[in-house]
Amino acid sequence: MTRRFRRSTLFETDALCVRIGDFAESSAVVALVTADLGLVRAMARGARRVRNGFRGPLDRGVLYRVRLGRRGEGLLHLNAAAVREPFGALRRDPARFHAAELVLEVAGDLMREGEPQPELFRLAAFSLKVLERAPADRVAQAATLFLVRAAALSGHLPETLTCVACGGPIGQEHAFVSPSRGGALHASCAQGEPGARTVPRTVLDALEEFRRRPAAELLATSGPARTLRGLRVVLEGWLEQALERRFHAAAPMEREIARRP
Repeated sequence: MTRRFRRSTLFETDALCVRIGDFAESSAVVALVTADLGLVRAMARGARRVRNGFRGPLDRGVLYRVRLGRRGEGLLHLNAAAVREPFGALRRDPARFHAAELVLEVAGDLMREGEPQPELFRLAAFSLKVLERAPADRVAQAATLFLVRAAALSGHLPETLTCVACGGPIGQEHAFVSPSRGGALHASCAQGEPGARTVPRTVLDALEEFRRRPAAELLATSGPARTLRGLRVVLEGWLEQALERRFHAAAPMEREIARRP
């Protein structure tokens, strides 16, 4: 819950740092995703100094308890940041690191400024914790689960059970998905549809499974690598088109996951 203080406008909340940009010689502008304030951009004065008021350097992918202040218009000011979860193990394994980078990219782009999105915040924090602690063969499963649930929470999950053009059920054959149409298409309905791409039935089935089954059950096993990769590629492309940007962590994450035995 957000706490307000009497002197000036102050907020205290948990926050994941998703982006850091330099400002002048010693300060930084940070982008934070929070449960009760949405996406927050704040000035962190003196953050790049060796001795600063944040108990050390600020870092992306860390869960902080932050205190934010505002005097007048303009950016909020980051007045204090205490580490709650450093997620240090993510930085020691390339596959976990790039998967965590993808979580930060997607969460930062889906979160909107000034709009509380507690479920998306909790999903991002949960996913980082899972990526840090899961067995090596479950990293791909955890990354896939995050993408499916993030797309669902933001309203960007494609329709896969029925054809979005004719309304007929999608059978056991390969189907097409079209971001511009919002879901799956029969092969006959996809003719001439720009941007439509073929998707195996196994990938569509996996999407429904990841949408409906409890997270604990999904994370207890590891699905077929080819199917999981196909599902991630579909969702990454889907979200990239919806948000009109590219996720830079997606390709290196896939390379590192492919190197797993």
